[in-house]
Amino acid sequence: MVVASLQTLPKQILDRILEDCHRKATQSYHPKFYKVHRDFREYAQLCRSLRESAQPFVSRRVVFERYNQTVEGVDKRELSHDETKAAKRQPPQIKWLTNMHAVVAMDATDAVTEVVISSFDRYPLPDDVLAMLERMEFAKHDWTSVTRLYVNFKADYDLDDKDVLADEDDDDDDASETNDAATAAASAAAAIEWIPDDSFAALASYLETAIPNVDTLWMDENRCRRVGPRSAMSGYIADRIDKFRTLDLRFAHMPAFGVKVLPTQLTRLTLSVHSAYDYIDIPRIAAPTLRSLTLASIPLHYLWDRFCSGAAEAAASATSTVVFEQLRRLELSFHMPYRSVPIGKTEDDLMWERWRRESGVPHPSDADASLNVGARLKTVSVKERAPRFTQLKTTGRRPHFPRLRHLQLSSYPGRISEILKDMPLAQLRSLDISGDMVSFKGIRLGGMHCLQRSTLACFSDSPFRESAHGNRVLAKALAQGPSVRSLSVSASTEYRIRVPPADRITCTGLRVLSISGQVSYADIPALLRQLPVLECLDLQRARFVKPPPAVRTAEGMAAHMLASDMRPISTSLVKFVPDVLLRNATDDIVFYNILMLIARVPSLRELKMFSFYSTQFFRELLPLFKIHKVLPFVRHLAALDYTD
Repeated sequence: MVVASLQTLPKQILDRILEDCHRKATQSYHPKFYKVHRDFREYAQLCRSLRESAQPFVSRRVVFERYNQTVEGVDKRELSHDETKAAKRQPPQIKWLTNMHAVVAMDATDAVTEVVISSFDRYPLPDDVLAMLERMEFAKHDWTSVTRLYVNFKADYDLDDKDVLADEDDDDDDASETNDAATAAASAAAAIEWIPDDSFAALASYLETAIPNVDTLWMDENRCRRVGPRSAMSGYIADRIDKFRTLDLRFAHMPAFGVKVLPTQLTRLTLSVHSAYDYIDIPRIAAPTLRSLTLASIPLHYLWDRFCSGAAEAAASATSTVVFEQLRRLELSFHMPYRSVPIGKTEDDLMWERWRRESGVPHPSDADASLNVGARLKTVSVKERAPRFTQLKTTGRRPHFPRLRHLQLSSYPGRISEILKDMPLAQLRSLDISGDMVSFKGIRLGGMHCLQRSTLACFSDSPFRESAHGNRVLAKALAQGPSVRSLSVSASTEYRIRVPPADRITCTGLRVLSISGQVSYADIPALLRQLPVLECLDLQRARFVKPPPAVRTAEGMAAHMLASDMRPISTSLVKFVPDVLLRNATDDIVFYNILMLIARVPSLRELKMFSFYSTQFFRELLPLFKIHKVLPFVRHLAALDYTD
């Protein structure tokens, strides 16, 4: 088999590979943008082919990333958790890493389409970000080609305000008794370091002037009590809300958008919230122009009430159906959101505090209440919130999706069957569903004549329960119809999952199949016989069959193979990915199960496993080539590609 090298791969393929790497690095949970830039800069230096494909990625993005060198210089693997926290509490040595000067030196500012402002370790003050941009003279250059802005503000959970205040409380216990309550409250308030509103406005004005053509905002930030219900970019979002076409917002608190209805020019929208009342803060969303919609941690019962056909409908009475005329991709996550509130306070108090900050009206109990900025935090679920804020009046609106093609659902808790009632299953091309065992009860996946890719993942709080549901999920997955080309099934149960009977397997057009669950190797031959065009099989966490004692020698294995049914089970499978690191599985057991399977697949060309085991596998296989009677069954294995 001829293996393609970087020099021989067509430029179109290299471009797609690098684009995929670039996209995945950006979408990771804690993306480090400057590292991505540095990696692509190194790719561009490897060879001419990569230089031509990687150079556009190097020059299309300007990165400003804030690091605390005191923390980055600590090797976390050599320190305990407490030692690491102590190192992080040292005076920070802040350094902003940027490639702006290199881009300016190359006179490539007109090629820049993306700007990144990112921070780790501690949530940055808007004034600090503004001072950095002014010091770099960012606005001095022409950035009219920039259309995307990435903002990644993350506060280190080891340096959360509650930990800082807890340490201060411990210090106060050892301090002199002369410290009165007012002094303690003042020091605690200083530790919170509340960010003034002027800082938000100044940063928004600067960015508006420096990069005036931004129509896409990607922003991810976690909790920071110093900004309260706001975000460092709240002012910027409110000022440019009428110019955005794409919003990808993952907030601990929803910002103040400044409008009652999101503008109709938005075509791609991602919103992720951390509590149900944050969802209430989202403006009405115009449905007709959306092409891609992602909503995470959304209350299920009044999901569609937030959508309208435009500003006119939002002002008038709502219709019973909301039509998503252009929507092609829909991703919904219904998880139980959690919220951290001070002990001794209710969500009523928290809502009052937000309203008081925005309106200036004092809380009725403020006259008697003392400053409690040092309160410890606790985590409460949305079920503990006062009914006043949870019992919303739903209108019972239902959605209509005339052009939906891609659907992704993640539901816990709740039944996915309730959501699927509103979905046009017959026109879907890809389906991705994950949830607990209860979520899959009553689910019907028939009638999907256009479906090409399907992913089903069910999990359980206890892997030793609900054994029958694993069988149902696999049976329903394999009965989705002949149009499916790629199927992935995962079930987190320790009970055996049985392959359904042949007459219930309708996915006869499968090319790629991935199963992660307790499926027995004894059932795989019957499954492969029902998949005549399958090319790739990925089998993880499968159950091995216990081999007879005689197969521990090459002669014994040869005799066992001659006495077994060695007729081919697949003439289309070319790639097999087994799991060789299962618990309580010796090398003899792994070798026996894999060999007895692939020996009946004459079309197999690639066996993907860990490199350390592939050597062991081939070493045990080699003696069989010397036994003439079994050579017809193992001859094709001599040409296998063993990949890691």
